[in-house]
Order: sequence, then C-alpha cells, then structure tokens
Amino acid sequence: MLISSTCIAQKIVEKEENGIINLWMEAEAGNIESPMKVWYDKDASGGQFIEVQSGNNNTERAPKDGHITYKFQINKKGIYKIWGRVIASMDDEDAFWIKMDDQKWIKWKDISVGCCWHWDEVHDNDNNDKVMEFNLEKGLHTITVTYLMDQTRLDKLLITNNPNYIPSGIGPGAKAQIGMSSNTPIVQEKVFFDGSESVSTEGEIVTYQWGFGDGSKASGQSVNHTYKKAGNFNLELIVTDNKGLTSALTKNLKVFTDNPVARFSNSPDRPKKGESIGFDATPSFDPNGELKNYAWDFGDSSFGTGAKINHSYSSPGEYSVKLSLTDSNGKIAKETRLVTVVSGIPKKVIFETDMCLDVDDVGALAVIHALANNKEAELLAVCYNEVHPFGASAIDAINTWYGRGDIPIGIYKQPLSQPDYSPYLEPVSKFPHDLDSKNALSALEVYQKVLEAQPDSSVTIISVGFLNNLNDLLNTRPDLVAKKIKELVIMGGINNDGFNLPRHNLVSEAENVIKNWPTPIVMSGSGHNILTGQGLKDSSIENPVREGYYKFFHDNFCGRPSWDQVTVLYAVRGLSDYFSINSTGTGSLNNGFKWNMKPGYRSFLDILQPAESYIQIIEDLMTKPPLKQP
Repeated sequence: MLISSTCIAQKIVEKEENGIINLWMEAEAGNIESPMKVWYDKDASGGQFIEVQSGNNNTERAPKDGHITYKFQINKKGIYKIWGRVIASMDDEDAFWIKMDDQKWIKWKDISVGCCWHWDEVHDNDNNDKVMEFNLEKGLHTITVTYLMDQTRLDKLLITNNPNYIPSGIGPGAKAQIGMSSNTPIVQEKVFFDGSESVSTEGEIVTYQWGFGDGSKASGQSVNHTYKKAGNFNLELIVTDNKGLTSALTKNLKVFTDNPVARFSNSPDRPKKGESIGFDATPSFDPNGELKNYAWDFGDSSFGTGAKINHSYSSPGEYSVKLSLTDSNGKIAKETRLVTVVSGIPKKVIFETDMCLDVDDVGALAVIHALANNKEAELLAVCYNEVHPFGASAIDAINTWYGRGDIPIGIYKQPLSQPDYSPYLEPVSKFPHDLDSKNALSALEVYQKVLEAQPDSSVTIISVGFLNNLNDLLNTRPDLVAKKIKELVIMGGINNDGFNLPRHNLVSEAENVIKNWPTPIVMSGSGHNILTGQGLKDSSIENPVREGYYKFFHDNFCGRPSWDQVTVLYAVRGLSDYFSINSTGTGSLNNGFKWNMKPGYRSFLDILQPAESYIQIIEDLMTKPPLKQP
C-alpha cells in the first residue's frame, strides 16, 4: 500500500428512479486536509482510499485538522441515510468523526472489524449506535469527515433516501487494469503496456495516463516504454471515462539487467546439528537466456551442484551459504544467505504481555512455543500487564495447548486506568486450562521466584505490552534485575510511542524503566506491514491461537501487523540476517522524557529483509502444531 501522489478529482454518480435517489462519491473526491492522506489499493473503488497517517487519534472530540469536505446537490427534500465503504482492522481502530452541514459531529464508531472492504451505515456511538437519518432540504449540502482513530479507512460514500437499501460490491465507477508484455523486463527492453482491460460501469474509458516511475509519462490505451536503468519503479495508470469517473492502479515493477538472478531458499529455517536441509534454487531465473550450472558453497568446506540439493552440518553455528549460477551466455550470478544451525541450548525467556486489545500478543506467544519446540527457547514464565479478567486463563489455555500448562503466569493485581476491551480473550479462555485471575500469583511474585532460580545474566525479558510489571520489579528488586537479566527487549516506538509506553497513564512507569533499568534494552518497532495470521484458518479448531485470531476479526481470518512477533524473533534468534542494531541518536516519550542511545545499553532495531520474508517465517512458526496433540 503506497501513499498516492495523485488526488483524483471525481464526479458524483447520481442514480434516480421512481423517486429513489442514490448519490455515490469516492472518498478521494473531497477537499482533503493533512494529516488525512490518499492511498492506493487495487481493491478500492477508483483504486484509492482515505486514511489518516499513523499515530493520529482524537477520541474525545473532532480535531480541527484533517477534515475532508464533500459538497453535493439534493434535488428532492426528504430523509437520507449515509453509508460508507470502509475497513476497520481492530476494535480500537474503528471510527471516524462525521457531520452533515453545520450540525453536530457524530462519533461514527464500532465499524465492523475485518480485512475486506464492506459497507457500514453511519451511526452515532454516543447514542447507542443509532443509525443516523438526515432531514435534508432540496439544494446544496456538505458532508465533513475527519479522523477519530488511525487505521480506519474510507473508500466511498453513498447518500440515499431509500431506508431499505443495503449497498453491496464496489458500486458504480471505473476500474483501471494493467497488462504487460514482460513481468521481468530488462534494461533497454521495449516493454508493451496495455490498459485495454480497464472498464467503467457508467461509460467508456476515454483517457489513459501512464507514469513509469522513472520520471517518464505517456498517454494512450497501449504504450511502449524502455527503462534505462535497473531498479524498482512504481508504475501507475490513471483512466477516465466519458462521464468523468477515474480510477488509478499502481504496480511495483522491478527492472533487471540482462544478467541472471540467483535466489534460493532452505528448509528447515533453523536446522539442528545433523539435520538434513533442503536447498532450492529453482526461484532463480535468467531474463535473457537459460540457466545452466548451479554451484553451492555451504560454508563448512562442503560443496555441491544442482538446482536442488540437501546438506547437513556437523556442528551448530552460523554458516554463510553461497550459490553461484551460470547462464547459457556465460554470465554469472551469486546469492549468499546466512544459515543458522541451532545449538540445542535454548534461550531462557520470560514473556511480558498485554494480551487483550490487539491479537499479535497471541501470535507472539505461539511463536515462542514453536521456538521452544525447536529447542531455541525455554519459556520460564508469562507475566500479564493488563487487567482483563480472562487474560490469565486465555494465556494458560494457549500454554496448555502447546503442552506447557505448568508454566507460571503472573498478573498485575493493581487497578489500571481505562482497561482495554478484548473481543477474543473470553472465547480463548473456554479452551482447556486450570488457571485464572483468581488463583494466579502476582507478576512480582512470579518474577522473584523464577529469576532467583536462574543462572546469573541468563534471562531475556520480552516485553510486548506496558511496563507496569517491570517498573514494580525494578523498584522492588533492582539487585535481582541486575544479577539475572541479560537483556530486556521492548516492543515500542523510540519516538513518542503512542500505545505500549504511555497507555493507561503508565508513561511515568515507562520512563523509570528506560531510565534506570541496569541491563541492556533493545527496542523493536517494526511489523506494521508484516501481516500474519491468515494461515491459522487451516489449523485445528481445537487450537486457541486460531480462535484468538478468528474472534479478533469478528469470525474472519485476516492478516494482522506482527509487531510482537518481530520482537520475539530478535529476542530469541538475535540479529542473524534479520536485523541490524542501531545505538545512535535519542529516544523520547510523550511526557517530554528523552534518553540517549548507547552501544550495549540502549538501542533499537532496523529490519533487513523485505516484509515477505518475515511473513513467511512468522506464519510458519505461528501455525506449527504442538509436539504432541493434547
């Protein structure tokens, strides 16, 4: 999903029959103020939609910025309703502010959660979600929309005087389509681009505007273009029909040289000593010839040939595997990947979670169990920093599913300001377990008991929630923290994090931990575009992790950002070829506190791989079944 550099001026589509009026307006058709932005999506009407930039939330009152205004003409006085084609990705990211003319702002909240575009009636959350009806006079009117919560998306509006009409599908409009003569174009190759499959429900496509991402533009239904250098380019087509309706479509186009391209994968991802590893170079290709020879250097003084080959290592460690291939023209391509053979000595971890509102905590706990199954991690305890009554039992149900129902679980037992709602904790807590919030120990008790039993400097704490439990531990037993903790890994942004660090008025606790924690802290904030969880659809219905994602998306399976899973990957597997560590600059909290980064003390992570690589790794781990089915 890219930010659109082109805001398309759209016409309003008016349909009138037997006194019934339907007015259709594209979300990007309005007058748009920052920080609201236009974004591309091939599944959106017109190829574009509106969403506020991340980190902008105004839940108490409508903000003074970010307004989108839509002006429309009504030819018949009457009662009208408004529908919006929307996506809301979670229950705390499901709202806009909206108003008609100069009437009061309406909190359009509780939009149905999912990962697909759907129609939702504008309703007033402050009035028991009553569907709004507007008594409109004949003439000119204005709708104003602005942000209430980020990650809520608006694609299209429908204004109708038919109280019984329920819109479906995409509605009237144009749709751009791109055809190409080559999906792997090379430098200086003449590429044929075709927009003839573009269509409109209201008329004929009459203009085609092309942008090739290299500064060049062209017009016409079909055009040729030659790229003068290799690289990644954002190809764009904007079509317009004879009624003034437009649609945009973008594609990320990779242009190659005429050299072969070497690519390979290995499975399993983290093999054990002596375990056979399959290396597969069939994803390699030659844009301008035929691949002939595949040569492997496995980094342990062993070599091999062939597009597919197996190899095992006699010792744990990190091995640099090199693939060299030659095409029919004698040109050579090389690819190197780091393969880690696990030692079988698991990393001792404690998982600190706010499992409640978002569901990536559930995915992260599943990842830890999968890593434990592979003897990469030893889960010593789970501590819970939210106060949801079903939190402890849901965590225990997940642990029980993986055959680790005896793992200690500690909970936060003090009041918490504005505790969060959860759509999935109660359903997950109905799976087999034997612990709940009534008989769970406090997190502080669990930390002290578990840490006392561990070797010095041996424990990594993975914190993907709030820092209240860690604040209590630091204030009560700083000696234990200094003696037993090797590293604290925190999921959170380093510059004015808007969720994990300040939520529930816990920013002072976050400041204390970041300022005074005596061992290294590494912060991880990546994962927004790493969407995982859809693969759980095919797992056992007895799996509480599957149930968590299913209920989070209101009985659907969708991909959800993987902030917490990315944090777990680093905490257990280290930098590997996944991450680099950055110890420069400063960090800040929204209360004004700032800290300096320092090597070996306060650092943050940068990711090195494309999102698709992390998706494959995390999805594979999340869907691993228990070693033994319960």
